[in-house]
Amino acid sequence: MSFGAYLVGCLASLAGLACSLVSGCVLRSRLLPGWDGPVAWVATGLLAVGAAIGPALVLGTFGLLTGWSWLLLSVVVAAALWRWRESLPAARARPGLVSVPASPGLTAVGTAIAAGALGAFVAGVSIRLGTSMTGFDSTWYHGPFAAGIALNGDTWSLHYLAPQFLSWFYPQNSEVIHSLGMMAFGTDLLSIFLNLGWFGGCLVAAWCIGRPYGAAPVSLAGVALVLGSTAMADQAGEARNDMVGTFFLLAALAVMVNAAAGGRRITLGPALVVTLAAGLAAGTKVNFIPAALVLLAGIVVLTEPSRRLRNGLAGCGALLLGGGYWYLRNLVNAGNPLPWINHIGPLSLPGPNQDVGGRDAGSVWGYLTDTDVIRHWFLPGFGDGFGSGWVLLGILAVAGLVLCLDRKSGPARRTGAAVGLALVLAWLVAPTSASGPAGEPNGFVSGLRYLAPALAVCLALLGSGVGQRGGQARWLVTGLLLILAPVTIAFGHEWDLKEWLLAFTAGFFSWLCCLVGLGVWRVRSKQHRIAGRSTRWALVGVAGAAVVFLILCGQGVQRYYFDHRYASPDFTIPALSEAYVWANGESGAKIGTNATRQYPLWGEDLDNDVQYIGIKKPHAGFVEAENCRDFIEATNSGGYDYLVLTLDREGQKLAQPRELTWISSDPAVEDVIRVDGGAVLRLNGPLSRASCAAN
Repeated sequence: MSFGAYLVGCLASLAGLACSLVSGCVLRSRLLPGWDGPVAWVATGLLAVGAAIGPALVLGTFGLLTGWSWLLLSVVVAAALWRWRESLPAARARPGLVSVPASPGLTAVGTAIAAGALGAFVAGVSIRLGTSMTGFDSTWYHGPFAAGIALNGDTWSLHYLAPQFLSWFYPQNSEVIHSLGMMAFGTDLLSIFLNLGWFGGCLVAAWCIGRPYGAAPVSLAGVALVLGSTAMADQAGEARNDMVGTFFLLAALAVMVNAAAGGRRITLGPALVVTLAAGLAAGTKVNFIPAALVLLAGIVVLTEPSRRLRNGLAGCGALLLGGGYWYLRNLVNAGNPLPWINHIGPLSLPGPNQDVGGRDAGSVWGYLTDTDVIRHWFLPGFGDGFGSGWVLLGILAVAGLVLCLDRKSGPARRTGAAVGLALVLAWLVAPTSASGPAGEPNGFVSGLRYLAPALAVCLALLGSGVGQRGGQARWLVTGLLLILAPVTIAFGHEWDLKEWLLAFTAGFFSWLCCLVGLGVWRVRSKQHRIAGRSTRWALVGVAGAAVVFLILCGQGVQRYYFDHRYASPDFTIPALSEAYVWANGESGAKIGTNATRQYPLWGEDLDNDVQYIGIKKPHAGFVEAENCRDFIEATNSGGYDYLVLTLDREGQKLAQPRELTWISSDPAVEDVIRVDGGAVLRLNGPLSRASCAAN
């Protein structure tokens, strides 16, 4: 990428971010009047995310989404909100937020733990700068969804992928954010860093949950350990969305807990923010739906009895606004908002008449009575996912639940505990939480990312639970978290000196900035009447200088990234690896493939149109071609320039995919690359059905 294109991408991204933040600030000032500090920052960030996704979905519904159309609409929305901000309905002002400062020592230790986890995550991001995204889910559906939205400007149509798990029905709030970055830069540079931003957002939200009880550092450290564990380490530099949904849930709890602290009832403004966050979580990942419904119910309980119907209906609207789009799309396309569910008792529901497919399904729930699986798979798996101290980590998470389920904790924190339980239940019954052959759930460790949000919620609540029990309880829990840090945070065993230095530098610098920032904030809060304006302008100046510095440093980073992006992809079989290297240098090609992991085929500029070759069925079903004639018909209807036909992963017994065998003798086929296990083929015309006679 030239410096000019890079600079345009930076300026466009900053302009879009500014518009979203303006919209978020105006909405926060009307919904949460008088709020300030970290809780207000979390709420503003949450509303800004909604303000970014909303215009994208409006435009994408009609196939009109481009970088410039989104920026123009965002400018219009932000300008209108700012111009008529005083005319917008405002929620009733409430007394100031309850804030109990933690001791300086507790703050120093808690932020140090969080900084260590953040440093390890930064090191993980740096590794992906040398490869681009390589995770299975990133290359299977997260990346193709985002690249498809960026290329076609369409969010309403279904993007058919390999026929596994009916993945084309997945909600895509996270992928929309990735697509906005892709449209700004014309490539996926920003995607490598997005989960780092969500990581930081989770930490700030965790701080806010413990803040009213003098235990913000405890909540911060607990959530940081979960996010920094091996179970979540594969989010670094990837497009996985577990971190995104975790932020939305923690942000919802942060607003709820602070709005209800001191025994207060929740008014309409906080209710709307909480349920919008719940909707954004449900619009990110299906397994967050139960937690979102619990938050909606909690809002009703926390509202004054005379206003419960109004706030409940308004909360339903906000929840649907945040995540209902994707389920409405599924309903229109398949006749069912949740096509994975085709029976409720004796009642049959519309939906694709096909197997879910993919790897062997299996849930933790189905193995709860199997002591051999628990002993040989689950117990070692917890250690692999959360470190050798996982038992203590689990005890602390359960303690957070128990403390917040107590009647003295109040309905807000009891709702938070119910959210944690809903997430645990979603993990237990998820069909891939213990996937693998019967009796051998080798996907258990990978499935722990479904449990991690539950642990994050429980440990965030732990701070609020122990905060009311005095300084000794806070220090005891913080000490235990400090003991857990070295064995829980995923410091890479295969890191070289560069990664270790980067992790240490990033951790130390973030810790120092956090302590200085907290100190400045406390001084500013005490002298707000005198020095508020001058401090604000000083902060603006520092932020501006930091942005300029980051842009200049980013030029070197992006050059390094594009020198190494999929230059030697060693995370798959050689045939597919060769296809990735070839595709990375292509532009504007239409590629048909039988590969599940297709994202690298989109190329460096993300303008290759890549489609899985399959057959559409009623109710938005999609299956692979089971015979030569069907495959040729599907290929010819796709109008492809190239075919990438390879075995999908290691361990398969075939020498080459059957699709390649079917058409190898066709005169319209020309080899571009042919290696063991697959080939890249150029199509010089339609395939002939006569080729099937030879196979």
